[in-house]
Amino acid sequence: MTMKVLFLLKSEKTPSSRIRMLDMAPLLRQHGIEADVEVLPQSYFKRRSLFKRAREYPVTVLQKRLLSIFDFRELRKNAERLVFDFDDAIYHKNASCSRNPADYKSFTRMGKFKRTVRGVDLVIAANKVLSEKVSELAPGTPVEIVPSPVDVGNSIPKSGYALSSPPVIGWIGTKSTLRYLEMIAPAFRQVRDRREFVLRIVSDRKFTVDGVDVECVPWSLETQNVEIARFDIGIMPLSEDPFSRGKSAYKLLQYMAMGVPSICSPVGMNAEVAGDDDYCLTAADNDGFSRSILKLLDDCELRKSLGIKGRGLVKRVYSIEVVALKLAAALKKSIPGLFTSLE
Repeated sequence: MTMKVLFLLKSEKTPSSRIRMLDMAPLLRQHGIEADVEVLPQSYFKRRSLFKRAREYPVTVLQKRLLSIFDFRELRKNAERLVFDFDDAIYHKNASCSRNPADYKSFTRMGKFKRTVRGVDLVIAANKVLSEKVSELAPGTPVEIVPSPVDVGNSIPKSGYALSSPPVIGWIGTKSTLRYLEMIAPAFRQVRDRREFVLRIVSDRKFTVDGVDVECVPWSLETQNVEIARFDIGIMPLSEDPFSRGKSAYKLLQYMAMGVPSICSPVGMNAEVAGDDDYCLTAADNDGFSRSILKLLDDCELRKSLGIKGRGLVKRVYSIEVVALKLAAALKKSIPGLFTSLE
């Protein structure tokens, strides 16, 4: 049985749209979901026309977009079953790494978010933190946790764990998240006082740390996994704040998928993925990051163990094949009485 689903995206270029929908569309088809993808138009009248098309589908998925009250009412009126998918704490302002809680508050964002999660038939959240927020604000709305997937099979993972010369500590991300690296600049200097290394940044903007050898590599979708596999150690620092707690550990999962031993801040989903330092090391502050980096630089067996176990975890839980199956099941389950077996 094939079910057609209308996916409404903010943009096909948005990372969350690519990762959480576009990349999975071929696999969803294998599991009985035929995805029709539309980008929400800028024109109000074109949006109204698109929303009327929702009548033709048993399920419509609104991906991460918080609509105006007029648009939401129009979509809700036309959609037979409406699902909301999101992977960030979009009910807060992105003010990381501010220590002032007031910097994260937005009555407009929170109001739109409440209206959305209370008005849909199902919410698909990328992690436990986001799921719990939905349950707090809309206890009557069903929530399914579907993580952001990583394509494990289409890239060659790290094959050896001897250190490069000099060792490479790596980070990948957009310019908007470089502030997390700035937060742990003292840790890099502490390590540099004891060991030679290169800090390799794969991003859309250059980055520097005083006293540290930094190598910047332009990010591209085609080469990102090749660059990650060249890291000796991957790092994912986060600040402990309301917005960062909602992040979906995607950088960390990318490192682990490529077999790269990693270190992360134990914030939100990061802590869940790391386990009790079974799959990657955790560091809560600058001293923690410097200690963990030195520990991995000095222990080849630990690097190998974390790299192998981390990749195994991603294949079992976060691979695109596993997550696509979970998403297909959630979408089918959104229709009461529908036979949800994916056999």
